[in-house]
Amino acid sequence: MKRNSLILLLIISFASVISAQNFPNVRISASGGFSYFPVTEPSGELFIKNEAYNQYNRHLAWGKNVDGNAHYISNMGLGFGVKYRYLNVKAPSTDLFVDAGSEHYGVINLSEDNDIHFIAPSVMYMRWLGDTNKLLALTSLSIGYTDLTSRGNIDGTSLVMFGNNVGYQLDLGLDYFLTKKISVGFNTGYFYSKIKEVNMGLSETKTILPENSQLNLSNIKLNVSLALNF
Repeated sequence: MKRNSLILLLIISFASVISAQNFPNVRISASGGFSYFPVTEPSGELFIKNEAYNQYNRHLAWGKNVDGNAHYISNMGLGFGVKYRYLNVKAPSTDLFVDAGSEHYGVINLSEDNDIHFIAPSVMYMRWLGDTNKLLALTSLSIGYTDLTSRGNIDGTSLVMFGNNVGYQLDLGLDYFLTKKISVGFNTGYFYSKIKEVNMGLSETKTILPENSQLNLSNIKLNVSLALNF
């Protein structure tokens, strides 16, 4: 009886190992889509909130993004690798009214173009859905370096601002395997980083931003993806 139980246990253990080894050894993916930025208001409290102001913020609420991922996958579905993500969000030249005080108003022509780069080590976990090995659920967490380059124009004067900080990216995705090695899918995720100090132009001196003017880069993405699995 003990021998039969031991054999049964070995068979179950062997079967579980074989099942676990159905995961790809390496996964390389690229995806692209749109990002939504919940915090978009131009800094400062002087802007008059009219339709031009609202339209400016609607432009800043949506950006385009692409990302790339490479992971080595263990036979238990746990992956270790690297993530790179690029985002661009911009608003065209717009005349915004400002409150100059004492019932006086002015107009500021404002535009901006923001590039965000994120690169980080990444930990991934994957799991098959169903028994066909066609649908693969994935989640990953990446913590690394965030870099912001912001180019703006205020009343014809060009300004460039640079900043960086730690960033955090959480991803959730679903892949459908067209072949054993090629899969397509979609993924969503949340990114968080806040720029607290910047360099203006070519200055090497960092400017610490007041708390209410710190640049919140938080966004939610929705992407389609293509992956190679080996």
